[in-house]
Amino acid sequence: MLKSTSTFVLLLIFTVFTQAQTAKKHVISGFVKDNFGKPIAGATIRLNDQHTGTSSDVDGYYKLQTSTFNDAIIRVTAVGYRPEERALKDKFNQDFQLKEDRNYIDEVTVSARGKTENERKLAEIKRSGFNVSVIDMNVYANQTANINQVLRTAPGVTFREDGGLGSNFVFRINGLDAKIYIDGVPMDNFGSSMSLNNIPVNLVDRIEIYKGVVPAFLGSDALGGAVNIITKQRSRHYLDLSYSYGSFNTHQAALVGMYTNPKSKLSIRTNAFYNYSDNNYTMYSEPKYGVVYETTIDNKFVALDKVKRFRDRYYSAMGQIEVGLRDKSWADQFYIGLTYAANNKQNQLGATINDVNGGDWKSSNYLMPAISYKKQNFLVNRLFADIYTSASYDVANIRDTALYNYNWSGSWISNQGSSNVNQQKHEEQKTSNYLARSNFNYDFDEERNHILNLNYNVNTNHRRTYDKIADYNTSGLPSRMTRHIVGLSWQNQWFNKRLVNNIAFKYYGLNTYKEVDEREFDTNNQLAGGAIVSYTKYFNYQGYSFASRYRIFRDGGVKFSAERAYNMPTMGALYGDGQNQIANWDLKPERSDNLNGGFYYNTFFNDNHFINFDISGFYRLTKDYINTHIVAVDGQSKFQAYNIPGVKLYGVETEIRYGYKDVITAAVNASYDKALDNKKYTDDTNQEVSLTYGYQIPNRPWVYGNLEIGLAQNDWFEKGSRTQLSWTTQFTRWYYLSDSHLGSLASKNHIPSQNVHSVILTYSWNRNQYNISGEVRNLTNERAYDNFRLQKPGRAFYIKLRVSLI
Repeated sequence: MLKSTSTFVLLLIFTVFTQAQTAKKHVISGFVKDNFGKPIAGATIRLNDQHTGTSSDVDGYYKLQTSTFNDAIIRVTAVGYRPEERALKDKFNQDFQLKEDRNYIDEVTVSARGKTENERKLAEIKRSGFNVSVIDMNVYANQTANINQVLRTAPGVTFREDGGLGSNFVFRINGLDAKIYIDGVPMDNFGSSMSLNNIPVNLVDRIEIYKGVVPAFLGSDALGGAVNIITKQRSRHYLDLSYSYGSFNTHQAALVGMYTNPKSKLSIRTNAFYNYSDNNYTMYSEPKYGVVYETTIDNKFVALDKVKRFRDRYYSAMGQIEVGLRDKSWADQFYIGLTYAANNKQNQLGATINDVNGGDWKSSNYLMPAISYKKQNFLVNRLFADIYTSASYDVANIRDTALYNYNWSGSWISNQGSSNVNQQKHEEQKTSNYLARSNFNYDFDEERNHILNLNYNVNTNHRRTYDKIADYNTSGLPSRMTRHIVGLSWQNQWFNKRLVNNIAFKYYGLNTYKEVDEREFDTNNQLAGGAIVSYTKYFNYQGYSFASRYRIFRDGGVKFSAERAYNMPTMGALYGDGQNQIANWDLKPERSDNLNGGFYYNTFFNDNHFINFDISGFYRLTKDYINTHIVAVDGQSKFQAYNIPGVKLYGVETEIRYGYKDVITAAVNASYDKALDNKKYTDDTNQEVSLTYGYQIPNRPWVYGNLEIGLAQNDWFEKGSRTQLSWTTQFTRWYYLSDSHLGSLASKNHIPSQNVHSVILTYSWNRNQYNISGEVRNLTNERAYDNFRLQKPGRAFYIKLRVSLI
C-alpha cells in the first residue's frame, strides 16, 4: 500500500510540473478573494478579446487559457461583488480582491446546474433553518493542530481528552452526545485509527457544526448535534504535503493529492497521514485538587512533586486511494476506494492517576473498500442521488505483558510472593462493519422553494473477541449491533425566501446481540452446569424535528428549532473496549426533547470592516442520559457508561467576530451550559426524594469560552508573501468532579479553573505554495485537566513545513 501510494505521489508531482512547463505561455491563473481574504467560488473570469471564460473553484482559484497578452483586459465578476478589470501586461499570475456590492440583495439562490457539490452544499447551509456554523479549515492549513483542537474553540463545544496525541476523548455539543461524520459517513465506520484527535487539518476542506436539530440527510441519531467533516475534493490537479515536528518527539505528516484527466475525466484522489508521539510530558502534583503522584521507597508510598509519563507512545497511519470518473452523463462522481489504517497505543493510565500501567497497549489494522456514487438529475430532473456503501474489517490486539505493577518513578513494584505476579493478558478483537447509505434530494422547482429529502442508513458491527492465552478454543463469542435510521424531510421557502422551514421525521432502530459463556466446570475440567447463552434486545423509536429561520432584515434574522431525538449506545459502551472501558449491557438509548432559539447579525461597513454576532439558547429534557463514572474491577479503575434517569439541560452561547480587510481578525465566544439531575424520586411511590435531584451533573464543564486574535501582513519580505501571527486563549471555569452537594469548593472534589494560551507564527511565500510555521501551545504551562483530573500536556513547541502545488 505504501509503495503504491509513493508511486502515485511521484507520478502526480511529475504530471503537475510537466503540464506547468508546457502550458506556462498559454495560461493565466490566480485567486479571487473578497476584501477579507476569503475565497470567492463561482466568480467569472473573462478576457475582453475572447468569447470563452472560466470560473473560480471553491478555493477561489481559476485558470484561463489565452494566446493574447499585451493588450488584453481581464475582467472578474461575481454575484454580490463589484466587478474588477485590469490590463494583463504579460503578467500570468493575477490575483483579485473584490469588494462587496451593498446594492445587491443578499439572498442565496442556487441552481444545481453549473455548481460543484461543494458549492451547492455551502449555499444550502447558508439558507437553511438549522443552527449551523461552518469552519473553513483552509485558514488552519499551516497549523500543526488536529481537528479536535480547532473544534474545541467553537461555542457550545466541549472536547475532553485524558492525555496527549491519540488519547481517549469525550465530545459533546451543548452537553449532549454529538455524532461525527466524514463526508456524510459515520466516523465509527473508519476504525480507531481515524478519529478527531489524529486527523490533520490539511486533509479537511471545512467542518459543519450542527447544534440541536440535525438534518435528515446525515442519518444521525445524535442529541446535541453533529459534526460533518468535509475532506478536500477538487476536480483539478492538486497536491498538498506537510510535515511537523514538536515536543514529546511528536511527528505528523499529511498528504492530499488529486488528478483528473481533462479528456477522459478519469480521476484519482489520495489521502494519507502519519502521527507519532512519545507523549512523555511532565505532570505535576496538586494536593489541594487531589492530584498526588507517588513512588515507593522501602515499601512506603512517597509523594513526588512532578513525574513524566512513560510508555505512553502512540502512532497511527492511514492511506486512502480512490479511482473513478467525473462529469459523465450517467454520473457526476463515481469512485471506488480503498482505505488502510493502523495504529498502536500504549495505555499509561487506567481511569485515574493511581492506576499506573507499564505494559498495556492496543494495536489495530484496518481495511475498508468503498463505493460512492453521486448524480444530479438522477432518473428525473432535479433529483439528486448520493449513494455510498462500504465493508470494513478491523483486527485489534489488546495486551498487558507487565508481570508487576509500576509506580510513577518508572520502576516496577516488587510483589510479595510469586503468587502475586500479575496475570498476563492478550485479547484479540475481530470486528467487521457494513454500512449502506442512500440519500435522495428532490427539488420541486428551479428556485428550490420546496425540497424533499429521503435518507436511509443501515450500519452493522459484528465483533468476536478471542482470549489468546486462556481457553482460546472456547472464546470468540460474538457480539453484534445493527442500527437503522430512516429520515424524511421537507424544506420550504416563503415570503421571497425570508422564511425557511425544515420539517423532518425519523425512525430509529437498534438491534443488539451477544453470547455469554455461563458454563461451570469442576476440578477435573468437566462440565458441571450452565451453557453458552444468547441475549438480544431490540429498540425502535420515532422522532421528529422542526427548524426555521426568518430573515428580519438584510443582515440579520432569527432561528428556532424543536425536536424529539434519540441517541443509541456505542459498541464500546455496550460491550466494552477490552482496555479502559467495561461493558454495560443494560445501557439504554437516550431520548431528549429539545428547544433551540437564536439571533444572528452579519454586516460589512466601509468596505473594509466585517462584524458577526450570534447568540443562541437551548432547553432540553433528557431521559436516560448517558454519563460516565469510575468503577473498580480487580483492583483497577475503569470507565463505564451508565444512565441517569432524567436530566434537564439549559444554556446560552454567544460569539462575536470582527475583521478588518485581510489584516486583522478577532473572535470571542462564551458558553453557559447547565445540566441538572431531573429525577425527583428514587422509587415509584413518589415518597422518597433523590439526594441528587436539582443538582449539577458532576464531571462536566459548564462555563467555558475562547478568544482568538490574528494579525497579518502581505508582501512583507517579497511580493506574494504573507506573514501571520495568531493568539488563542481557551478558558474553562472550575467544575465539580463528584456530586456537588456532597462537598465544598475547598474540598478535593472539583477540577480547577484553567486558562490555556497558544501562539502561532506563519510565513508563506510564492502565493502560498511554500509555508513554514512555528507554534507554542499552552504558553504559560498551565495545569490543564479534563476527565477525572487526568492532566493534559503542558507547554509544547512545534514547527511545520508545508508545500501546496496547484
